[in-house]
Amino acid sequence: MSLAFGRIKVYVKLTLVVLVALAICAVLWKNRSNQVSIWFFWVVDEATPINVIWLMLCTALGTLIAYWTLSLVWGLRRDMLKMAQDSAVREREQEQQKLAEQLQQQEQRIDEKLKKAISDE
Repeated sequence: MSLAFGRIKVYVKLTLVVLVALAICAVLWKNRSNQVSIWFFWVVDEATPINVIWLMLCTALGTLIAYWTLSLVWGLRRDMLKMAQDSAVREREQEQQKLAEQLQQQEQRIDEKLKKAISDE
């Protein structure tokens, strides 16, 4: 039963991908002759119309670059937080080690005093 469900799942995903690809192709085909005048930070002259397909492709590319940049920023933030946590853990471990050494030295002094007190009697 699991194998059949897996196949259905794969075919449904494949169908969705094909439908999305067909929708994109239809939008590009229907807009192939449309032109638009835009202003974009002095990169594009408003007086010269450009093809809508180029505008869509540039918008898609800009969106992908923005998504990639944001994912890098979030990854960097996560890594910096992890580094800070690791540093805090390392400091706590060092403090624990230092306290354990101090405790061991205290125990050794107490043991020496007890042995000395027992030997003096």
